[in-house]
Amino acid sequence: MRLRTIQVIKLTISTIASTCAVPLYAQIEAKDSLKETKLEEVVVEATSQTTSATVSTYYPTSKQKNASQNGIELLNRMAVPQLAHGSGTSVNTVAGQSVALFIDWLPASSDDMRNMRMADVRRVEYYDYPSDPRFLGNTHVVNFVMKKYAYGGYLKASAYERFIANDGQINIFGKFQIKNLTFDLGLGGFYGKYSHSFTESVDTYRLPQEDGTESIFRRTESVTSADRHQQLFWPTFKAVYNNGNITISNTIGASFDHTPLEGMTGKVSFYPDVSAASEFVRDGKSYENSLSYSGNWNFILGKGNIINFNPAYSYTHSRQSSLYKEVGEELPNNARDDSHVARARLQFTHSFGKAGSLNMFCQGIFYRSSTTYSGTADMSDRLTTYRIGPGVSYGLSVGKCYFYVGTGLQYIRSKYARIVERSTEPWADASFQYSPNSKNRISVEFHHMNPIPLSSYRSEAIIRVNPLLSYTGNPGLKPYKTYDYGITYSYMPANRFNVSAYLYGYTACDRFAFVYTPSSTGILQTIGQPAGGFTSLTAGAYSRARLIQDKLQLSGQIAVPFCHNGYPFNTDKAHVNYTFQVFWYFGAWNMGIQYFSEWGAAGDAVNGIWTKREKYTVRI
Repeated sequence: MRLRTIQVIKLTISTIASTCAVPLYAQIEAKDSLKETKLEEVVVEATSQTTSATVSTYYPTSKQKNASQNGIELLNRMAVPQLAHGSGTSVNTVAGQSVALFIDWLPASSDDMRNMRMADVRRVEYYDYPSDPRFLGNTHVVNFVMKKYAYGGYLKASAYERFIANDGQINIFGKFQIKNLTFDLGLGGFYGKYSHSFTESVDTYRLPQEDGTESIFRRTESVTSADRHQQLFWPTFKAVYNNGNITISNTIGASFDHTPLEGMTGKVSFYPDVSAASEFVRDGKSYENSLSYSGNWNFILGKGNIINFNPAYSYTHSRQSSLYKEVGEELPNNARDDSHVARARLQFTHSFGKAGSLNMFCQGIFYRSSTTYSGTADMSDRLTTYRIGPGVSYGLSVGKCYFYVGTGLQYIRSKYARIVERSTEPWADASFQYSPNSKNRISVEFHHMNPIPLSSYRSEAIIRVNPLLSYTGNPGLKPYKTYDYGITYSYMPANRFNVSAYLYGYTACDRFAFVYTPSSTGILQTIGQPAGGFTSLTAGAYSRARLIQDKLQLSGQIAVPFCHNGYPFNTDKAHVNYTFQVFWYFGAWNMGIQYFSEWGAAGDAVNGIWTKREKYTVRI
């Protein structure tokens, strides 16, 4: 199965782009002021980057902050060597692992990234497997350290309109602080109308025959026209109390995501010609409304003892409908879903000083979903899952080395229809980091866990997506073993240059995977377990240079992914990916160009997808 996103040339020229931040602060803490000393005929260049066994620290330049409208843009322009190029709302390491975002040691959402005031960013910290309890056990972390104020606040408004891409966004945000209390209020909206962005798919089917051979053919959907309309609206409110020893943060948010039109037309062809070519029409729409709450309560008890509690809850209501037409046949599919998710994590930390720190925690999840299908399938799904797990971790710094280990259990109880599944699964983390000086750092990591099957994979509903293909789930799926492992080396000899090299791997054993079998209507995609082994390896390097008195910034990445996907796909794939980014600063203006090569990447362990895409962007 091969997906290819068609974007021949995507010009992201912000024709109307504005950011207005009105500071209202009345008093700045004294520790943010620096004593000035006048020097004659002496040029001093401050260090803009440094690393140690536990943390890498970066100081953004005024040009980088002035040219960025949000935290993600700032990271991209800073070109942090451990982080990959990106332009969305998430951040990944150069090896593709997810990175948790924090602002002043509090979890930060995509709204927080949009609304933060760039001028207030003092430094950016990057951690691998931090032992600090405020980072909630996340394995890779970016923490923005901001200026501290005693009173006041600011208002920030930003908007952009891309006439060629035909989408736009507006954000209004206010932050107000009174002594130990901080209040954030945000409001955002987005719209998009696209007729030039679509996905063209090539599906390869391998059907086992009675004589032991396989019948192989490809089905291609070639898109000739597409149209998609989307509107998104989100309000948020956040209140934080911090007196130094107690930090209590509570966030309430909502999201209203409506896509009233999503359609495309095109042609269907086969190779070899197992069926005659035909034309297809696909129309659809979807709506998703959600409410959420998240909290972060941190209590410093003294004598090296800390308690951290993190409650969270979300409710989501969604509706989806689609109609597929081909060779005179119409296939309607509708789904309505209501889901509740509640999470909580309680952690106790004790610091032994030079002997390291010990974290003991317990985390739980409650998930319930109710889905109703109509159209090609008429039925209801009900799934309830409880998960609770204790864990312990220990971090120790010894000279220029940092050691981290963690282990724990997860007890899972899932009920789907009348089927009840119970299991207890272990997990383990290990990391070693070595920094001989402030310019070099090596990080080695290992992680083991048993993923829990998604609720949609357990559904027994048989849904027809086109005249040839139908799909269903498997209510008897069980967790399987996975292993993550990697090594990263970062070299930062000077402010104007840095480079990282890495090797990262992922292996899945006893996994479940999509299986295709003949059916009365064509081909049925089911989910079988156990399937053959899955291993993904990626080796690569990333480098950045700042030239001409920081007016020109160059950065690039090369990555070579390899994927072995065993039964039932039996494929081996490799590719060479590379990206290049240029930013040029002239006065109050700046211009950036990003080039992404044809990018090849493997899907997850469940599917046989190998994705290729192209992307070019220009930003002024």
